Amino acid sequence: MNKTGKPEVLAPAGSLESVYAAVRCGADGVYAGGKLFSARANAVNFSDEELKAAVEYCHLHGVKLYRAMNTVIFDSEAEEFCNEVRKSAEAGVDGLIIQDMGGAYLAAMTVPNMPRHGSTQMTVHTPLGAKAAENAGFCRIVPARELSLPEIKRICDTGVETEVFVHGAQCMCLSGQCYMSALIGSRSANRGQCAQACRLPFSAFAKEEHYALSLKDMSLVSHIGELTEAGCASFKIEGRMKRPEYVAAAVTAVRKAADGERDISEDMARLEAVFSRSGFTDGYLTGKTGKEMFGHRRKEDVVSADRVLPVLSALYKDEKKSGGISFEFTLEEGKPSSLRFSSGDIRGEVIGMVPEAARNRCLTPDDVTKQLSKLGGTRYVLEDIRCRIDTGITLPASELNRLRREAVSRCDRLMIERNTPRYDMTGHSPDKVVSGNDVAEPVIRVMSGNIDTVRMAIGYAELVIVPFSICKGLPEDIPPEKIAVSLPDIVTDEDGLLRELSEIKARGCEHFVCGNFTHLGVLKELGDVHIHGGTGLNVTNSYAVKEYAKLGLSDITASFEMKAAQFSALGKAIPTGFYAYGRLPLMITRNCPIRAQVGCKSCTGGVTDRTGRVFPVECDNKKYARIRNCDILETSDKISQFKGAAFALLDMGNMPPKQAEEVIKRYIRRGSPEGKFTRGLYYRGIV
Repeated sequence: MNKTGKPEVLAPAGSLESVYAAVRCGADGVYAGGKLFSARANAVNFSDEELKAAVEYCHLHGVKLYRAMNTVIFDSEAEEFCNEVRKSAEAGVDGLIIQDMGGAYLAAMTVPNMPRHGSTQMTVHTPLGAKAAENAGFCRIVPARELSLPEIKRICDTGVETEVFVHGAQCMCLSGQCYMSALIGSRSANRGQCAQACRLPFSAFAKEEHYALSLKDMSLVSHIGELTEAGCASFKIEGRMKRPEYVAAAVTAVRKAADGERDISEDMARLEAVFSRSGFTDGYLTGKTGKEMFGHRRKEDVVSADRVLPVLSALYKDEKKSGGISFEFTLEEGKPSSLRFSSGDIRGEVIGMVPEAARNRCLTPDDVTKQLSKLGGTRYVLEDIRCRIDTGITLPASELNRLRREAVSRCDRLMIERNTPRYDMTGHSPDKVVSGNDVAEPVIRVMSGNIDTVRMAIGYAELVIVPFSICKGLPEDIPPEKIAVSLPDIVTDEDGLLRELSEIKARGCEHFVCGNFTHLGVLKELGDVHIHGGTGLNVTNSYAVKEYAKLGLSDITASFEMKAAQFSALGKAIPTGFYAYGRLPLMITRNCPIRAQVGCKSCTGGVTDRTGRVFPVECDNKKYARIRNCDILETSDKISQFKGAAFALLDMGNMPPKQAEEVIKRYIRRGSPEGKFTRGLYYRGIV
């Protein structure tokens, strides 16, 4: 909330000019990235000096600045991450936006009282997910962008401070769960290097150009009143890679809406002109998903910006008058001149020259007022001037101007100091990572949605993971102690899911898979069960493994965005496995690209890119879809290179039992892969 008790208007900034645009157009907060660990690595971003300058400018105007350090990190970067946290604290940022649980741990160790905000990359989308994030040390959460208004309200009702995206680019995939850019071109979205492969042509039909994975930008500006009533603490605008004019347009529109102005149609027209993809959508908030939500950047979208850029530049050309200032000038014979100043509760005094005897005319209050009123270019509006001047003396106009400049400068400095948090800098460096390589041979763990394959796999696997959707239909001859239940990727009915999971637990199932913080929150409510971390947690460092161990996980599957060598060097505080076989998930989407293009009755089962590659699309009861890689990951002959692996996860999908058994046997004997396959990112890595 801002100082008036209204929700914060939070603006993006990829440069200092964007900071000026945000503040001068009415933002209450700004979020920005440094040169390292920013999920928008291709934005200009801020050097150490620029970050400090941005913080000071924001704090001068009573605006907060948060630093986005929301990428996943590797063990080799831990010390550098801690150094960046220290620099952020020294610069006076108001909080860090973090995705990685290892990063959250390192930040807490380095600067214990630095506020930590849970990035939207954490995939929090339910009340229990929000509470789980709060219990993990986050004071604010940014929920998934795919939520409806009732879903957002339920999260706000928990009392966890909630920051909601209200305008900007809308990714096809649930944030934090997109691996398309990484697997296609080694440019990981979780590392801030997304190449936006989804904005290229994809179609449900081969050889037909269609933008099946490209959504219009979201705009919830017309729903600001409803979001305020729902209890949102912050209205977040996406766009750290966009130009300052866009920032000015977006902040102006959201600011007016937040302040209750009813007619902002002209502002919205300018905002659409400066950047859109075939217009805007509010489909997720209103629950009206479908083909109307899709759009791509057209020629007319690009050229429309030219006519509004001068108008938008004018919005932030001049300094914002964000405070009043009063002066009390005293000039006494034989004593140094004095200029006292006050702005709100800030007060100070500047001492000047001893006055001279007047030769022609004495200094008058009008003379003083004339010079002290010259506040153009500063943040101040003159409120009051009082003068006490002895007769027969004078002071040069140049000295009055110097006194005014110094008083304004000192008042600025006091304002910045008052608005800049003080941090505990006594934190220490991270613990030394010790690789966990004491596992002789990894066991086989199988994932399957085919009941016959599940039955077959039990004879080979230490544990068989089955989707929640088929658990009720599992036959009695399948022992529940050998089954682990994977939760729906997107939880739409948390209470209903808990009831059904309780029933499954009552039938003897004690193992459940956690793929995001929402799952963690749900499973904590379930009680005494074994929680197995999935790849959706994006674990890429030893500190994250340790943190999830503290949060109650029994074991974890590391991110498949790691190299095999990085996995081997991982400190394994709990048993850690790797995704060894299967079609890697590229996206989890709440809006099925096939349904939107051709409808469910004409489902083609996949989308095709420009090169003719087909990416399978799985449907989960029309609630969400999962897009898989076109090639199958194979590591059957490379298992020994994943040192310390407790298990190798074989994802069979809906593969029939005979074919699945052949794969399992190949992995048991460490045989060579067959047919067309990929090694994923285990050897080429990510940027």
